[in-house]
Amino acid sequence: MIEVPSPLSDLVKIRHPRYEEDFKKLDLRWVAAPALTRLGFDIGGVQYTATPFIGWFMDAEVGVRDLADTFRYNALPEVAKALGLFDGRAEGVEGLEDLPEYEQLSILTRAQTELTYAVNWSYQQARVSMTDTLTASMKWCRYDDDFKAKNGFRLPADPYWLAPPQGSIVPVWHRGGAPNYQPKPMICRHVQDPLNAWLRENQDGFVAAKTLSAAVIMQPKRPPLQGRSITNDCYSNTPNGCHVPDVTKSETYRETHDLTTAAKGQSSARIQTEQNDLSVSVYFCSAGTFAEKLAMKLHSRLSDMAENTPNVSVCSTVKALNKLQSSTIQSNELILAVVSSTGQGEVPPNGSQFIKMQHREERLKILNTSFKYAIYGNGDSRYSATYNGAAVVIDQKFRKIGGLPLTSGLYQGDTALHMTALQALSPWWAKLQPTIRDLAVDSPKLRRMHSDDVHGKEHLVESLNPQAEARSRITLRSAELRNNFQGATVVEVSPSIRENYQGTYLVTLDAGDRSYEDLSCIQLLPINFPAKVRRALRALGVSASDKITLEKTEWSTPTYSAFLSQYVDLESPFLDSRWFARLSSVPIPVNEDTLRSLSSLESLEYLHTNGILPAEAAFTSSICLALPPLHPRTYSIASSSSYPPLPASGARRPPSSNPLNVNNLSILVKPLPSGRFSSTFLSTPTPTPLLYRLLPSAATTLLTLPPTTSILIIATGAGFAPVRSLLQHRIATPSHNYGASISLFLGLKHADVSLVAGTLNEAAEKGVLERMVLVGSNEQRVRVQDRLLEEGCRERVRESVVERGAWVLVCTGVEAVRGVRGAFERLIGEGGVEGLGERWVEEVF
Repeated sequence: MIEVPSPLSDLVKIRHPRYEEDFKKLDLRWVAAPALTRLGFDIGGVQYTATPFIGWFMDAEVGVRDLADTFRYNALPEVAKALGLFDGRAEGVEGLEDLPEYEQLSILTRAQTELTYAVNWSYQQARVSMTDTLTASMKWCRYDDDFKAKNGFRLPADPYWLAPPQGSIVPVWHRGGAPNYQPKPMICRHVQDPLNAWLRENQDGFVAAKTLSAAVIMQPKRPPLQGRSITNDCYSNTPNGCHVPDVTKSETYRETHDLTTAAKGQSSARIQTEQNDLSVSVYFCSAGTFAEKLAMKLHSRLSDMAENTPNVSVCSTVKALNKLQSSTIQSNELILAVVSSTGQGEVPPNGSQFIKMQHREERLKILNTSFKYAIYGNGDSRYSATYNGAAVVIDQKFRKIGGLPLTSGLYQGDTALHMTALQALSPWWAKLQPTIRDLAVDSPKLRRMHSDDVHGKEHLVESLNPQAEARSRITLRSAELRNNFQGATVVEVSPSIRENYQGTYLVTLDAGDRSYEDLSCIQLLPINFPAKVRRALRALGVSASDKITLEKTEWSTPTYSAFLSQYVDLESPFLDSRWFARLSSVPIPVNEDTLRSLSSLESLEYLHTNGILPAEAAFTSSICLALPPLHPRTYSIASSSSYPPLPASGARRPPSSNPLNVNNLSILVKPLPSGRFSSTFLSTPTPTPLLYRLLPSAATTLLTLPPTTSILIIATGAGFAPVRSLLQHRIATPSHNYGASISLFLGLKHADVSLVAGTLNEAAEKGVLERMVLVGSNEQRVRVQDRLLEEGCRERVRESVVERGAWVLVCTGVEAVRGVRGAFERLIGEGGVEGLGERWVEEVF
């Protein structure tokens, strides 16, 4: 036997955010990962008795079984007291067991729920992977349904091992299984328990075993709760392991729903509606469960709305997008779809058949019926290259088969900002609900006005309620500014902004008093400069402190000053030109095309200078609502909070550098011609104010790895940002903690050499880098992924990843990521990237 290294045996302290002090007194803790050492691996009938298995926990394993079972640690009575559910002071009651059984059940159930919540929350705070019961269960049910649809039978499964212990509120509990069918190879119980066999055969081992923790040799009596230690074998008899390899984050969903209809193979017919009713159908498309949760939440809200809205009928259930047949779409139908992307922005399998369907005869029919649709894209803005890629493809498909987009068709949601179904859905619902009501009221009029002019029909649908879209946008931005964004200042840009620059800019921000996590992301809102806001106020003839007037006064609206500064982009042309028609009675020396070629601020000033802007509050509001929205930009942080700032020139850090200014952070910005941020905003002399919020990143996982873990990095261009942050983090860490464990393959332009030289030289001097391969721009078009396959590099990379278990960090554009993936498939075999699991981390820009 060997001792498990201390970084791998650290325990997770169980805390509760709402009962922090009470749980702290309980001193509950558990191991980070389930290492199953007493199960065998059966291949062809031969059992291999020394085959360990490791994964990550499901919250119920720890909260419901390991800590709560009466024959294990029986923690629920103490948890109930900590929650104030039972204090033992009632007359004639000395302990929980003295209460009536139904009261015991009520108290223990509530304590079990809060303990499971505390376990999941604590693991998240400790940055240890854990999946939650509902997500794992729903993911299994979805996979089981897809498997049956494809193969005609369900997956073989032992219900005792599969079903979580919470019972009927978890969908998979109703499934059953085929426990007598045992495919090989499989992980199974040994015929003889290996520990007992070892004890019988080794007398010395038997003596030593007497000192083992009670967690190894289970005893009916619970050991002391305070300050106890737990060995890594305490889950050997836990049959409810539900280790789903691709679920690493819990998705909270309060509503429970019945999936037995899908399990029984039932189908629901399309609801029959009156001819003039608006029929609303809800579909989802995702590889995971979040889009389906959103679709069900949307369906619930639609059903509530339909009860109080004439002429609206809602489908009986949500369906996968593959269930949508173009030949069944009706002219009075509104199709709502919730769409997530998978992989590099591809359409998930339960929507791919819809995309591949041929629409020839159906398309001619649909062009005459003109159904309406709207899509919620469930994307992640941290991956800008693939952001809502599947939703964009499906939006194009709907348009191709004759669909008319409702309120612009695609709403691009962002899971980087919304962690629950309700948070994600609310902004879209605020935009969608009033438009559906208006569509229901005006549906007969719409059918009379149909024509073969698709553009005209799209214009008609989008113009039903333009105020609703603007109100939704204002409300969403107000919530973001109130809850997430805060002020920062651009203090330095290196090199100075200049035209036709081919390199990358290093931008330094003063983040104020807010600290940041290394390798995380930052989202910037480049607000309009005060001078330009004042110019816009003068052109509109409004006061800075006045509030924008909207049709519905219950919406919280900003002042004109805040609106023109933080909500709209004064550098871009007007999005909506319909308000130009209000100027038809006034002689305009330029046509609408000319106005569209100007920035919105220039258009306002031109009209103001010529005295042709009506001084009406309602008209002024219409102009403001037609202004283009100001979009945030997301970047990887390119610095470490523990590292003293380097001179922007990349020179070496002086020995006496003062590391106190830890809230200065850096980003790398790739210049774009006429870019709103890289060209216009950054060209203003510093310091320049803006707004920002911090976002998590998958790359932060690298900070939690043991010091000796090897890391292989492939990066190009501005993708050097997270690499720079990691290298600075390692440089600032005492050298005895980290060895030379990083191998770097870096592709960059010649203009960026000076930008990266200082960090790379210092990392090399500190012994942080094990090896480094630089690939500059070249006429032969040799790319960084090509160097991975060259003789010499090829063997080292394979040895590092396959034999030493190195983690791989890829920080490139979407095309380069595909090239790197292809190179690794050739290096370690087909499916090798997927086989790396969490050891493969991508930061795609």
